[in-house]
Amino acid sequence: MRVLFTTFPWESHYFPIVPVQWATRAAGHEVRVATMAPLIDTVVRSGLPAVRVGPELEDIRKLGGGKSHLDGLNPAGWPADWPVHPERLDEQQRHFQEHLGVMQCTVAEAMLPDLIALGRKWRPDLIVSDAVTLAGPVAAAVLGVPNVRYQWGIPYLQRIEMKLDRSGPLPEYARLYERFGGELRTEPDAWLDPCPPSLRYPSVTGVTQMRYVPYNGAGATPDWLLDPPPAPRVCLTWGGTTAKGLGPAMLDSVRQVLDAVRGLDVEIVVAAGKLLRDMLGDELPDGVRLVSVPLDLLLPTCTAVVHHGGPGTTLTAASWGIPQLLITRIPQLTIVASRLAAAKAGRYLPQSEVPEGTDGAALIRDEVQSLLSDPSYRTAADALRAEIAEQPAPAAIVTELERLA
Repeated sequence: MRVLFTTFPWESHYFPIVPVQWATRAAGHEVRVATMAPLIDTVVRSGLPAVRVGPELEDIRKLGGGKSHLDGLNPAGWPADWPVHPERLDEQQRHFQEHLGVMQCTVAEAMLPDLIALGRKWRPDLIVSDAVTLAGPVAAAVLGVPNVRYQWGIPYLQRIEMKLDRSGPLPEYARLYERFGGELRTEPDAWLDPCPPSLRYPSVTGVTQMRYVPYNGAGATPDWLLDPPPAPRVCLTWGGTTAKGLGPAMLDSVRQVLDAVRGLDVEIVVAAGKLLRDMLGDELPDGVRLVSVPLDLLLPTCTAVVHHGGPGTTLTAASWGIPQLLITRIPQLTIVASRLAAAKAGRYLPQSEVPEGTDGAALIRDEVQSLLSDPSYRTAADALRAEIAEQPAPAAIVTELERLA
């Protein structure tokens, strides 16, 4: 069997499917990973064969006129259950969601000529694509092969190509099929979902559950990580995708969290990618360790983690039973945070409700202290860890792919 995986060129969209790709190769099948230029090195470092498709762009935002998908977004005021009740969104919020769909259609249009050409040469039996990589289902239709779409940890089904009322596809999505010559597909042959059932909205049905196996990039284990920490270790991390989307606007949040936790009797470790490290410079307080270590190596040694609410960070911490404090400013991540808090495995603060300066730092300090002192969070986090471990392993997902091919 030949399986062509394709993904949006952000690590947060790619990492959750890597263990399935490994399992597919281990079962004796052929794998290729088609993506755009910014992700090629990441794919290669994961030990998988990469194929570049689309224009040679290092910044995907150039396809959208140079704007971030977060530009002009007001993080406050989104209904708590907007993914299952989109009719409750106001005009600006609806426009934001529709813009995301149109943007992904633009990305798909840029990827499709190369992706279809690759498919005709390599002749895959199956195309597996992440939920927003709309080039995947279009290419599968053109090539006449099944398409499987996968989620990356969000608790609702990401149907970015559909109108908000689910009455039909966006016109921009339908036009992709017209342009490239495939019959319109509004449903994949299967959905793969790593979000554990207790975090997912009950209304999400018809998905193939897969176990979230933590992979957060290639990296070596430093010696200090093998020793017991001198005090409860608290990890602070703000995610590469959020850093790209928010840029310097994220720094105030990071500084405030640092001010909050450095007064506690804990060891503070800041896990940061290159972009955040460059923004922080030499601003870190004494005693704070700044590292570039994959979270799946670091978090098992931690007592708590404070982060931005990214699904990958959330599920990596959950898979190790680590209590979490999520401070979010992006609507999709707010949903992740609220579902985790409802499961009692962590706490949640919308960024819009955190005061500036020392008042906000005091609020965050109290939240972290609650995670450290109240054993109920560890108990709930351990239960979530056990639930994740019970889900079908990557090898079982390969069996499902074999059935569909």
